[in-house]
Amino acid sequence: MSGALDNIHPELDQSSTINILSKDVNDVDSESDYYMAVSHLVNFPDSVSIQALMSFLEYSSPARSVLLAQRKAVEVLARLDAVEAEPVIASCLRSLDIYMIENAAWALAELNCQEPSVHSLMTELVQDTSQNQRVLIQSLAKLNVTLAIPAIKNLLKSDQPSVRGAAIAAMVRLTGERSNLQDLGEHLFDPNQMVRQCAVQDIIDSDASELLTDLLQAPISPSFRLRAIRSFINQKKNSELNQPYIAAIDQVLRDDPRKITVLHSFSEIIPVEILLQNLFHPDFSRCYLAMNSLLQCSPDEVWRHVEEIWNSKIHNDYGAHYFLIQLFGLMNGWNLKDKNLICPLLLEAVFDLRPQFKKSPPAALLSLSRLFPGECDQIFQIWLLPSQTSSWIYRYSALLAIESDHSLAVYSDQIRELALSDPAFLVRCKAQSIYDTL
Repeated sequence: MSGALDNIHPELDQSSTINILSKDVNDVDSESDYYMAVSHLVNFPDSVSIQALMSFLEYSSPARSVLLAQRKAVEVLARLDAVEAEPVIASCLRSLDIYMIENAAWALAELNCQEPSVHSLMTELVQDTSQNQRVLIQSLAKLNVTLAIPAIKNLLKSDQPSVRGAAIAAMVRLTGERSNLQDLGEHLFDPNQMVRQCAVQDIIDSDASELLTDLLQAPISPSFRLRAIRSFINQKKNSELNQPYIAAIDQVLRDDPRKITVLHSFSEIIPVEILLQNLFHPDFSRCYLAMNSLLQCSPDEVWRHVEEIWNSKIHNDYGAHYFLIQLFGLMNGWNLKDKNLICPLLLEAVFDLRPQFKKSPPAALLSLSRLFPGECDQIFQIWLLPSQTSSWIYRYSALLAIESDHSLAVYSDQIRELALSDPAFLVRCKAQSIYDTL
């Protein structure tokens, strides 16, 4: 499993990295050196790196820099699929640091540890309210530890929704018990966004596709909704069953805020500049509420305030940027002058390569397709080629834009080719559904 930020020190070789870990805590140049070195070893997936990480876990020091790096070492060992490290990772379950225990439980589940004594210890720990019971529940369920069923069943009564949700999902996996799934649907609309996000993982773990309607309306990031829908499709892999999920992906990518159930409200009319500030809020319920309100405002007034803060604030905030890109395409009534100023912003967003802005390019293409269909043809020619697009979402969004706002016959050959041979199953399904209408 690789990550976008794994190799941020490409100049550092394996030997130099391991040398950092061999230094005494008093001899390292910076407190962050250990953590950096441990993280960097994921780029060298061999027995030398694994042994260095295992040795570092045995280094005893009260220094916080060591503890933080050792927590990370447990994670990296799991990512390196280091089954030989199971004993040393299992010993971390007896740590006094609850975050180390959390990482160890996760890592042991990733390594599919089947040692009964480890299962027994994790079952004891899951009953301790001072521990991260959610991660322990998830790990026990992933390891299929039936011994833990009574302890997990007791946690269905937990006063923490995220713990209850994990317990519900675990009971589905361990016993097939699905009577409590509707509670996960309620968690999608909890006032706490973290609970809502946890509910998505619980729904995935339960394969609770019956909650699809709730999921589509939940005020959470579209990336969470997409992840759940993809998991449902991966479980089914049946073309007839996939059609409702293809429609669901269409809805998520269009992301019309009027189809989202928001959990907040305004008690009075809010000025446009304040509504725009709400697009920066970390809680997506407040962002969607602001979007709904902005869609009822004058486009002239909205643009005036957007133009004032685009370069100074919105352009560099990936959340607000995404929502404004969506708003451009959803709002009707732009005057010609403002509309022509919006066009270059959408074109810039289509080709934005910043990794944290990955939701913006597909949204920008859909908005561009609605407002400036003539600007899209050259983009389609690139985005419909698997060899030219890094993400299946790009090709899928191009298909969705063509289906919605363009002549399908012009792209029939490309659509047919994608239906037959695209490497992404979802793109093949979408292309086939369009090709069937030609």
